[in-house]
Amino acid sequence: MACSKARRRVASSAEPVIPTTHQRRRLTCPFRKACHRRQEQRLCRAPPSTVRVPINQDRLRKMTEHGLTEYQARVYLTLLDLGSATASQISPLSKVPRTRIYATMQQLHEKGLVLILPETPLRYKAVPFATYLHALADDMRSRAKQIDAGLDTLAREFAISAQKEPESRGRFEAIYGRKNVRERLLKMYDGATREVIGIGTTKSPGRILGAFMPDLVDKAKQGVRLKYAFCFTPENRDDVRALLKHAEVRHIDFMMPVYMHVFDGKEFLMSHPIPDDDSSYRGDDIAIWTDDLAIADAMSEMAERIWEMGTPAAALLEEDRGAKRVEVTRP
Repeated sequence: MACSKARRRVASSAEPVIPTTHQRRRLTCPFRKACHRRQEQRLCRAPPSTVRVPINQDRLRKMTEHGLTEYQARVYLTLLDLGSATASQISPLSKVPRTRIYATMQQLHEKGLVLILPETPLRYKAVPFATYLHALADDMRSRAKQIDAGLDTLAREFAISAQKEPESRGRFEAIYGRKNVRERLLKMYDGATREVIGIGTTKSPGRILGAFMPDLVDKAKQGVRLKYAFCFTPENRDDVRALLKHAEVRHIDFMMPVYMHVFDGKEFLMSHPIPDDDSSYRGDDIAIWTDDLAIADAMSEMAERIWEMGTPAAALLEEDRGAKRVEVTRP
């Protein structure tokens, strides 16, 4: 009997003791208090940058307005919060890539915004922003004085000497057919205000009279100089005399296979007459036109030189009349 009771006591002692609800609360209360204290300590140690010196667009804008890049501004704001830190600590908080952090720190050091502390690893410490602003203001005032002192000299040295608008590239066109070439020349005559120079073939005087006579009369009345040069032949002398009433015509001692017109040194047209006959509108001519100022001006100079080398038509025609009178009176 006694043995059975003893066995029951031994068996019951081997079973786990289940604490009551009140006992569980008493046991877990110290543990919960310790966890709460540790959580409060972690919160107190948390980086205060998100509260004291946040990195936001307004702060970044203000710093970039005073000569900092966005990376420089981010790093500097982070250092203001941390006081001093290593590059590895600054990079994740500032969101500046680790590959750029050292270059950014060096740039801030050169601007006078960061001190480099000779520790291992290197630590960086922010300099008050007011110190940087004072130095920046002094530098700008000094720079302004230098500009004022050299203003007149620099203005003369770098005065505008070219045209106000950049020279534009001209257009080029290929024109096929004598009728189309004539239409383009009519527009060019209509727009001429100063000078027209034409160098042509032996048939050009007749074609010019047939196609542009009304324009020649109008332009001559407006004071536009009309200057032409051709190789005179017995066949074109009457046309040359008709042109002389409105234009300055000269004889050149070589044959031109093409004819060219230059208007005010601004437009140039060269045409190959196919065939080279008297018609002013029938033909398979091919022409090149451009309003490129450089080319038109160059061709104007060339045409002017050819015209100047020619012999005035009036003198040649007068000589022809004298020769004919001699032939008539010769016994």
